[in-house]
Amino acid sequence: MVKKRIPQSVRENKVINEIESKFIDGVERDNLTALTLDDLANRFEQIEQQGQLLQGQILLEARRRFKSTNEFGIWIEQTGGALCSVGRQHRTKLMNLARFFENREIIGISLTACYEISAPINTDVADKVYQAALGKNLSVAQIKAEIAKAKGLSPESVNEGSGEPELMPPEDLETFKQVVLLDIKELSLHNALAVLKDCIKEIKNNG
Repeated sequence: MVKKRIPQSVRENKVINEIESKFIDGVERDNLTALTLDDLANRFEQIEQQGQLLQGQILLEARRRFKSTNEFGIWIEQTGGALCSVGRQHRTKLMNLARFFENREIIGISLTACYEISAPINTDVADKVYQAALGKNLSVAQIKAEIAKAKGLSPESVNEGSGEPELMPPEDLETFKQVVLLDIKELSLHNALAVLKDCIKEIKNNG
């Protein structure tokens, strides 16, 4: 008996439907009018968490199919669209998130706290902090305090971003000074600050 070939589009739709049925079950399909404001806020948080976890899982699967990070990056650039619009640093954060929380619950842990816990710099204490945070709805400041405690450090020593790379390398910073700062030296303070803010925003968007 010859197995009937399923068209690519049909197979893709089937996979998408299976993912959606698991992904939105109990979230979007709820009758929103019956939910309290607290419930609506919780649903919004759940959707955000699940969406970014799924994005991270997709990126991890794609990365496994390339021999190097360089090839992976080239593929993303060639693909374009939403994939290309996500900066490199954020893609890395998404993959770290998905990797750590692959088989873990995220009940009572905010998305920002999840990023703190899953940051590579916190690998040595991540599981301990996760256990302390699970179901507690701790603030990000409390999460950082837990990280510091687990590392035997003072809370002030846990910097914002938990291991995020610096905004730009020293060599790029020097170029920035030479090009941008020279251009704005004749501007008023207000206009100069506006230009600097736009530059920083552009750098962040481009990851």
